Amino acid sequence: MTLSRQQSQSIVRTVAQVMDELDRSWLDLKGKCSDADFAEYGSKVAAALDNLSCDVLVPIFQQHPELEPLTDEDLMQPEQEQ
Repeated sequence: MTLSRQQSQSIVRTVAQVMDELDRSWLDLKGKCSDADFAEYGSKVAAALDNLSCDVLVPIFQQHPELEPLTDEDLMQPEQEQ
């Protein structure tokens, strides 16, 4: 897959937001469900985060190493070709 820098930056921004939301969703469950359910969901979130990182972000960073790591400030910038 060959993506432009702008396309890659957009995907990285979106994936970072999704990863953050998944992580928060797991932390929000603490104390609100059984320990077993909390651990099971945490395991599934960890697997999803790993997949997003390995299957989506790593190939993008190999093609566009200048995007790694993208700072929070970069993530908040409007999409533009840099």
